[in-house]
Amino acid sequence: MEMSIASLSMGMAMANMQDALAIGMLKKTMESSEATMDAFTEMIDNMPSPDGRGQLLNVRA
Repeated sequence: MEMSIASLSMGMAMANMQDALAIGMLKKTMESSEATMDAFTEMIDNMPSPDGRGQLLNVRA
């Protein structure tokens, strides 16, 4: 009985650690994606229009 409780406890601790690791990796991935999208948005903001009359798109409106 004590062995099964210890085994269950170890299994739950391992699952909690894996969940925390997965959440941490997801957070890093989301931060990286956000930085990439910010760079794309800035690039689009700075794109001149083909006719030379100003900006091509107003992506923030």
